[in-house]
Amino acid sequence: MEGPRVVVLIILLLFIFLTPDQPARRRFILSNESIKERRQAQLSVLTNTTYGQFNPEAHRYLNLSGFREGDHYQWNSLAAVQDATRKQFQAIWSGQDPISDRPVYEQITGEIRGDFTRRVAPIPASGLNLTALDPRKEYMTPIFERNITEVNGELSMTLFDSNHIGSHETAAIRADLSIWTPSAPGNGWQARVQGVHLPSGQVIMSTTSSKFNAFFALPHFALTPDGFNASIEVMNQTVHKIWDRTFEDMNDGLAFAPQCELIVWLQPRPQGFQGLDAEQTRTFLHQVETELQAPQGAPIGQPPPLAFSAVIFSPDCGYVLESDSVYGPKVEAYWTLAQRLVFAFVTILGLQISLLKRQMEKASTPSTRSRIAYQGIVIAALGDGLLLFALIALLMIDEAAFLIIASAAFLACIHVAFLEVKFVFDIWTIQVGEPARAEQERQRRAAAAPSPARPTAPATNTTPLPVNPTSEGPVTPGTTNQSVPGTFPTQASTAPTNPNAPAGLPLPVVAPRPTGAVPIIIPSDQDSPFQPEIPSTRASFAAIYSRFYFSLVMLMFFSLWAMSWPRTLRSMYANFLVFAYFSFWWPQIYRNVMRNCRKALSWEYVIGISVLRAVPVLYWYFADNNLLAIDTSPRTAFVLLGWLWIQVALLASQQFLGPRLLVRESWCPPAYNYHPILREDDVEANGMSIGLLASASEAKDKDDKTRKVFDCAICMNEIDVPVILKAEPGGIIGRGTGATWLEQRNYMVTPCRHIFHADCLEGWMNLRLVCPVCRESLPPL
Repeated sequence: MEGPRVVVLIILLLFIFLTPDQPARRRFILSNESIKERRQAQLSVLTNTTYGQFNPEAHRYLNLSGFREGDHYQWNSLAAVQDATRKQFQAIWSGQDPISDRPVYEQITGEIRGDFTRRVAPIPASGLNLTALDPRKEYMTPIFERNITEVNGELSMTLFDSNHIGSHETAAIRADLSIWTPSAPGNGWQARVQGVHLPSGQVIMSTTSSKFNAFFALPHFALTPDGFNASIEVMNQTVHKIWDRTFEDMNDGLAFAPQCELIVWLQPRPQGFQGLDAEQTRTFLHQVETELQAPQGAPIGQPPPLAFSAVIFSPDCGYVLESDSVYGPKVEAYWTLAQRLVFAFVTILGLQISLLKRQMEKASTPSTRSRIAYQGIVIAALGDGLLLFALIALLMIDEAAFLIIASAAFLACIHVAFLEVKFVFDIWTIQVGEPARAEQERQRRAAAAPSPARPTAPATNTTPLPVNPTSEGPVTPGTTNQSVPGTFPTQASTAPTNPNAPAGLPLPVVAPRPTGAVPIIIPSDQDSPFQPEIPSTRASFAAIYSRFYFSLVMLMFFSLWAMSWPRTLRSMYANFLVFAYFSFWWPQIYRNVMRNCRKALSWEYVIGISVLRAVPVLYWYFADNNLLAIDTSPRTAFVLLGWLWIQVALLASQQFLGPRLLVRESWCPPAYNYHPILREDDVEANGMSIGLLASASEAKDKDDKTRKVFDCAICMNEIDVPVILKAEPGGIIGRGTGATWLEQRNYMVTPCRHIFHADCLEGWMNLRLVCPVCRESLPPL
């Protein structure tokens, strides 16, 4: 079964990595001269136009794709959107000069998130003539993507600012924009925007495409003439960098669907610090940025987050999105938090490895390994494997924290590949592999062993004895060194002639065959029935590893696919994974019930692993400003935490109150009870008669006669045991007649009727499953 799985996996990986990228279908072939002429015309619009020249209300347009009057974009709403943006800025800064220096961050690379509200109803995009607007591209469907129709949603941006601290100049900026609504796919509608970051802290960005040539018109989106002039030089550099990367025009070809274009205005919100004016605040923020970029140990405390208000306008789809507050950490603070979390995870992982190593040392004998449910360890190992893949992915993304992430990935690999899977293999060998091989060997030996000779009665054959042609007389029954060709001796002739020979042994090879039926010689390949081949230890080791990693890889691919699901389904899948990950004690609970065993795992391991596995997962449910900005859900966290500790409570009840407490006998197979109730009478329906104990004659009575004292053959100390008297009806131990029910756990009685302290016999059975007194085999705990 392993070969086909490996082949399927290899084919899948080859299909993924060897599938060639399909180039866009070219419909128009343009010469280099045509491309240069068109770029020169576009650059002329950027450098030669003036502020206010693009005024759709006055029917003044630009000779760019998407900015012509015949393109039918909703440019009549641009002035109203710019006025709303100005009012938003004035409300924040109380009418101050928009291009003057403000107490804001100079370099704004970071992550910001917030909620938005759609202010203008969307205008259907079907009014656009895509063929006339963009004749070089063919769309499979005319339905626009990124067309926001919901009233509310979530907005997130990853900003990449090229500004330098202390430069106070206009700089290029780009951002990865994500807009999530209930109808959006996966992580939301994605867009890449680029633009300018003005010295005042304002940011203007836009998307661009073959139907929306926005980079050359972006300065016209500025709110002031100074912003317009400052943007021209930056955008000139931006488009030349784009042209340097690629010369050919690859905008034509086949596309799935048109996308709504976006223009983004970000207005910085003031950073307020008690007791500091604007100048002092700006100085402090400069010190914070300097320390974050080049740490020197300055006492800056927790860096304040980036904070903006946002307005997003779609000129082709005709909607406006507004957000009063989008905020998040700077990139340096973001990765500092990430490094702290990874360091905490490394610490937790080291503690898990330590606990697992200690548990593997304690479960080093077949007796202790036979009690542990390896399925629970497999569940935990699959969850740890997914975390390992996440660390590997993070290792390829982040270069700043390479060392600490590499350490975490290394420890996770050791934990999963070399400890957990090895522990599973050791347990599986004891519970499945060795018993199967031992049973096969026993059957092979039983089939190969000769059957004992059956006793035969004296011969009563009255047939005359044949004459031996080589002798003078008939063959006598006692003769063994003579035979007649073509005849066989009778059964009586097979008796040994030596009276001292042991009875029941097979005859020697040279002995004559008995007369009667012709013997049937069975071929050697039919000596024993066919036995299924039991794989060797090495083959079993390879099989377990291949099965585990195949399951882990399939789970990883399925989880990656689940990341593209809608948020509700993705959240349900994540909760299901955590629920399954927090169910790793249930297999142990089930095995305890089926085998009537307890103390399979040390409480150090149970409590420690339960806490250490829960903390990293529950962080994402409780921390409001967590690293991935995941919506918190304390109620779900409490449910999952309760589910985990219910299992721990059941393990505790199985150890102290019995593995089959409140479990019907018909639900589980019979098992020996090492803690019977001892009675003075001969009734064994509800206990064991004390007279059946091997050391019953040596028992000593105590004063109240409801207890007896035995000697433990292991520690040689006395065992104080409660006993039910004959006069007590019903066979139930009462409070006044002896011990509480929990006292039954202080002693153990073996099937061979020897009594010991519970701790003594359990310690002995951790090493050998035989009675310390008579060496009789004992059933496992």
